[in-house]
Amino acid sequence: MSEDPTPAEALEAIARSRRTVHDRVAAGGWRYDLTYAAIVAGMVGGQALDIPFNVLASTLGVLALALIFQHESRRTGLRITGVSPRRARWVAIAMGLLFAAVMLGVVYLRRTASDVPVGLVFAAAAAVAFGLALIGSRIWRRVYRAEMGTGE
Repeated sequence: MSEDPTPAEALEAIARSRRTVHDRVAAGGWRYDLTYAAIVAGMVGGQALDIPFNVLASTLGVLALALIFQHESRRTGLRITGVSPRRARWVAIAMGLLFAAVMLGVVYLRRTASDVPVGLVFAAAAAVAFGLALIGSRIWRRVYRAEMGTGE
């Protein structure tokens, strides 16, 4: 028969588990963030294109995001959706709202300012989205680690 762990041993096991999760999430962080930012840039910038290419950009972007989610789930053994813990959820929601605002701005600009070159709108929107996604992803990761009690 095995003995029940002492409270101190149980707390140490919990701390070890948290450190293990942190290490899995921390590995490959920049690679993930840059890939994520590039996908978001394509989705947002793609809204400058005419139908059906703008829809295709969104569709391919969602598929690519699903693929990197699956890849990260296999790599880490964790399914981190971005909406938990609580504070990290608000970072993810804020990022989504920012991306939606930029997308709507691109769509509005393309519909009202026909003299602006499509390539310029695409490049500007993609650059803004890339920057926002990269910054947002790094902030999310920092908030996630802080909430999981691991710090940076």
